[in-house]
Amino acid sequence: MSLRFAVCLVAVALAGCGSRSFVMPARDGAFWVTGSSGHLSGAEVKARLIEDADAYCQRRGKAAVVIAARENDATSGTLAAPGKLASATVEFRCQ
Repeated sequence: MSLRFAVCLVAVALAGCGSRSFVMPARDGAFWVTGSSGHLSGAEVKARLIEDADAYCQRRGKAAVVIAARENDATSGTLAAPGKLASATVEFRCQ
Protein backbone atom coordinates (compact mmCIF):
# COMPACT_ATOMS: atom_id res chain seq x y z
CA MET A 1 0.00 0.00 0.00
CA SER A 2 1.43 3.36 -0.98
CA LEU A 3 1.88 6.13 1.56
CA ARG A 4 -0.39 8.44 -0.45
CA PHE A 5 -3.20 5.85 -0.39
CA ALA A 6 -2.75 5.28 3.34
CA VAL A 7 -2.95 9.02 4.07
CA CYS A 8 -6.11 9.33 1.95
CA LEU A 9 -7.66 6.35 3.69
CA VAL A 10 -7.01 7.83 7.14
CA ALA A 11 -8.40 11.21 6.05
CA VAL A 12 -11.60 9.62 4.77
CA ALA A 13 -11.98 7.55 7.93
CA LEU A 14 -11.56 10.59 10.17
CA ALA A 15 -13.89 12.76 8.09
CA GLY A 16 -16.89 10.91 9.46
CA CYS A 17 -15.78 11.44 13.05
CA GLY A 18 -16.19 15.18 13.18
CA SER A 19 -15.43 18.47 11.64
CA ARG A 20 -14.96 22.14 12.43
CA SER A 21 -15.62 24.99 10.09
CA PHE A 22 -13.35 27.92 9.48
CA VAL A 23 -14.04 31.09 11.41
CA MET A 24 -16.62 33.00 9.38
CA PRO A 25 -17.63 36.66 9.63
CA ALA A 26 -21.13 37.15 11.05
CA ARG A 27 -22.74 40.53 11.70
CA ASP A 28 -21.53 43.77 13.25
CA GLY A 29 -17.91 42.65 13.58
CA ALA A 30 -18.79 39.29 15.11
CA PHE A 31 -17.66 35.86 13.92
CA TRP A 32 -18.99 32.33 14.17
CA VAL A 33 -17.62 28.83 13.96
CA THR A 34 -19.52 25.56 13.85
CA GLY A 35 -18.57 21.92 14.28
CA SER A 36 -19.86 18.39 14.62
CA SER A 37 -18.67 15.04 15.91
CA GLY A 38 -19.70 11.43 15.99
CA HIS A 39 -17.77 10.64 19.17
CA LEU A 40 -18.00 13.80 21.32
CA SER A 41 -20.99 15.32 23.11
CA GLY A 42 -22.45 18.63 21.99
CA ALA A 43 -20.89 20.30 25.05
CA GLU A 44 -17.45 18.93 24.15
CA VAL A 45 -17.81 20.14 20.56
CA LYS A 46 -18.82 23.58 21.88
CA ALA A 47 -15.81 23.67 24.23
CA ARG A 48 -13.44 22.91 21.34
CA LEU A 49 -15.06 25.62 19.22
CA ILE A 50 -14.62 28.15 22.03
CA GLU A 51 -10.93 27.19 22.13
CA ASP A 52 -10.77 27.73 18.35
CA ALA A 53 -12.43 31.14 18.73
CA ASP A 54 -9.99 32.15 21.45
CA ALA A 55 -7.00 31.02 19.37
CA TYR A 56 -8.35 33.02 16.41
CA CYS A 57 -8.60 36.16 18.53
CA GLN A 58 -5.24 35.60 20.24
CA ARG A 59 -3.54 35.60 16.82
CA ARG A 60 -4.92 39.14 16.53
CA GLY A 61 -3.75 40.18 19.99
CA LYS A 62 -7.25 40.00 21.50
CA ALA A 63 -9.44 37.62 23.48
CA ALA A 64 -12.67 35.93 22.39
CA VAL A 65 -15.93 37.02 24.00
CA VAL A 66 -18.73 34.54 23.35
CA ILE A 67 -21.98 36.24 22.28
CA ALA A 68 -24.09 33.14 21.74
CA ALA A 69 -23.61 29.38 21.64
CA ARG A 70 -25.81 26.39 21.05
CA GLU A 71 -25.20 22.67 21.14
CA ASN A 72 -27.02 19.47 20.26
CA ASP A 73 -26.06 15.97 21.33
CA ALA A 74 -25.90 13.09 18.88
CA THR A 75 -29.00 10.99 18.33
CA SER A 76 -28.95 7.33 17.50
CA GLY A 77 -30.61 6.09 14.38
CA THR A 78 -31.40 3.09 12.27
CA LEU A 79 -30.58 2.11 8.73
CA ALA A 80 -33.88 3.61 7.57
CA ALA A 81 -33.59 6.79 9.67
CA PRO A 82 -29.96 7.73 10.35
CA GLY A 83 -29.11 9.54 13.55
CA LYS A 84 -27.51 12.95 13.83
CA LEU A 85 -24.02 13.95 14.89
CA ALA A 86 -23.41 16.06 17.98
CA SER A 87 -23.03 19.67 16.86
CA ALA A 88 -22.43 23.17 18.16
CA THR A 89 -22.22 26.74 16.92
CA VAL A 90 -20.41 29.59 18.67
CA GLU A 91 -20.78 33.29 17.84
CA PHE A 92 -18.07 35.56 19.26
CA ARG A 93 -16.24 38.87 19.06
CA CYS A 94 -12.54 39.59 19.44
CA GLN A 95 -11.94 42.26 22.11
